[in-house]
Amino acid sequence: MKTIMYLHAGAEMYGSDKVLLQLVTGLDKKQFKPIVVLPEHGPLEHTLISNHIQTEVILYPILRRKYFNPKGFLNYVSGYLRSEKKLTVLAKKYQVDLIHVNTLAVLEGITLKKRIKKPLIWHVHEILLSPKFMWKLTAYLSAKYADKIVVVSNATGEHLKKAGYAKKNQIVTVYNGIKLPGQSNHSDFRRDYGIPSDAFVFGHVGRINAWKGQEDFLEASLKLMPDYPRMHILFSGDAYKGEEWREDKLKKEIDESGFRNRIHYLGFQKDIDRVYRTMDTLVSTSNGRETFSLVVAEAMSWSKPVIAYDVAGPSELIENNKTGYLVPVKDLVELADKMRIILDTNSIKDNFGHQAYKRVCKYFGQKQFLQNFMREYNLFL
Repeated sequence: MKTIMYLHAGAEMYGSDKVLLQLVTGLDKKQFKPIVVLPEHGPLEHTLISNHIQTEVILYPILRRKYFNPKGFLNYVSGYLRSEKKLTVLAKKYQVDLIHVNTLAVLEGITLKKRIKKPLIWHVHEILLSPKFMWKLTAYLSAKYADKIVVVSNATGEHLKKAGYAKKNQIVTVYNGIKLPGQSNHSDFRRDYGIPSDAFVFGHVGRINAWKGQEDFLEASLKLMPDYPRMHILFSGDAYKGEEWREDKLKKEIDESGFRNRIHYLGFQKDIDRVYRTMDTLVSTSNGRETFSLVVAEAMSWSKPVIAYDVAGPSELIENNKTGYLVPVKDLVELADKMRIILDTNSIKDNFGHQAYKRVCKYFGQKQFLQNFMREYNLFL
């Protein structure tokens, strides 16, 4: 049995957190022993422990914008050096055979690789567009120190290659895997939020930040709501710590929209399946930083059509005019038009949803995801 140490960027339950959870719980435990190290306490930690995954918390710094100033840089370096000693002790204690770094924001694997002299797989979930120096820096570091770079979509890999540092065959695409939902529980949030059973609900799921596009979804929806009294929309997700003002701003816009009784802010929901059961169609308005979009794949696994901006991950997940619609980024007129088509034509919604489910089963299943990762691990163990 080989021991793999996973270094992750947080302890919440959003995209990359859920991917990590699925990976370490799905590994063949006769071959691999996962040790997950988190930089903070949180829901992911509790879920890992409940699934009998060895979990440790070491307060190492994560590459964030708050460190992009002289004082922040010094804080980052001091925190990095302190945590590296603890990580090394931990890795030696568990006799780690391989390091898996989850996201480009975690740089601690570099020094750890040097200290314990073990191979490093860097799992890249993000496309960094700005600041440009950070894209170049992380592309350089991952290419220099990773024995293999695993990306979540072809678009993610192409963006890294543009920096010019990756070696031939160093980058491989492993799509995230979706565990198909069980059908035993059919409850949703409609009664909780006063949404009529016959209402048509568009949903938006994701962190409230500068690039997820919640305001685009709201603006496009408001173009339609006067003409469709049965139309409701919902938002599920909250803001990063320190950016709660984004959440407050969105709530204020909802309150001032004139349709407050048909716009529902759910915040973060642990039971995300219940969110998908509530909606009829998912709308994803993330911009070019959206690498895979676990949200899109999850909605498709629930047989939901998806209308998304034509960027990176969603463009690889969605078959345009077959499982949903792809629209140009920031084209709110086109976005509203596609939403109108779904509202007007139940047969399109049902057919798109059926085809979406079939596509996830064929290309983005949990089994393929786990097999592909275990194959990459075995190249170095």
